[in-house]
Amino acid sequence: MKPASAGFFIPMLKRLLHKEFLLFIALTSTIWLLTTISNAKRFANVSVMVCSPSSIIGDKFLVDTALTLNLEVSASGINALRLSEVDGEEVVLEASSFLQKDDKTYAVKSSEVSSALKSIFSNNYDFSIASTELLFPCESLLSSKLPVRITGMKNIKLPEGYKWLEPIKLQPDSVEVVGSADAVRRADLFVEVPEFFWDGGHALDLPISGLSKDLSTVEIDRVEVIGLSELWSEKKVSVPLILGQQIVDVEVWISGPIRSLLNADIPELIDVTYASDERFYSISCQTLIPDVTVLSVQPNVIEKLN
Repeated sequence: MKPASAGFFIPMLKRLLHKEFLLFIALTSTIWLLTTISNAKRFANVSVMVCSPSSIIGDKFLVDTALTLNLEVSASGINALRLSEVDGEEVVLEASSFLQKDDKTYAVKSSEVSSALKSIFSNNYDFSIASTELLFPCESLLSSKLPVRITGMKNIKLPEGYKWLEPIKLQPDSVEVVGSADAVRRADLFVEVPEFFWDGGHALDLPISGLSKDLSTVEIDRVEVIGLSELWSEKKVSVPLILGQQIVDVEVWISGPIRSLLNADIPELIDVTYASDERFYSISCQTLIPDVTVLSVQPNVIEKLN
């Protein structure tokens, strides 16, 4: 009769040996799989989009700024399992990669595309491109000087009592642009004025809107919105006028920019004159400074003394 402990121990030993055997098989299979993967090289056909950084390269306009390129990608090891991530990748090349082949074509070497892809994917893949170069059709740029308009004038507010001394305008009010013939013909360039409290003289530096990948400015892409507002006021001045044997104090009410009214002397502001007939002197007044207006002249008619 066998001891009870022996009957319990033997089945446990068998189960342990069975588990170790299965573990050994699993480990061996894993090592074999990893070895197989690391030694195997996989290939896949993929498509990538090759793009220019702009539709304007040099003195030409690119008709197509993006071309689809079919190529072969390969890798070994664990990278071979991820070949599909290359498919659909967008490659934006530097302008220096585009070489003018003739008046209607720019060429990009396939090696430039391969180098860009290797940089994107950290040299994990090898790329094979059947063609030696990609051809981008182009056309001559059209150059024109176009006007720039102002929008959003309702956003500008004047303080109470202020008027425009120099109305809003653009400096410059037109710019030189280059682009495709169609883009130049359809161009609508403008600047939009933000909300602004225009108290005095200001110059707002604003970007030009209406540009696109098919149209760009030659030198500047910003213009200044300038203008001058001033507080308006009224002023009464008295001018002595000799009329025959009389001296008459003529009171003149004038309106204009407050600084002009305060800083200018009366002879610099207005010129009071008269005309006469058999019975009366007719008094009139003219302003000598722009933006100053005459509101009233009292008296404006005086009867002659006999």
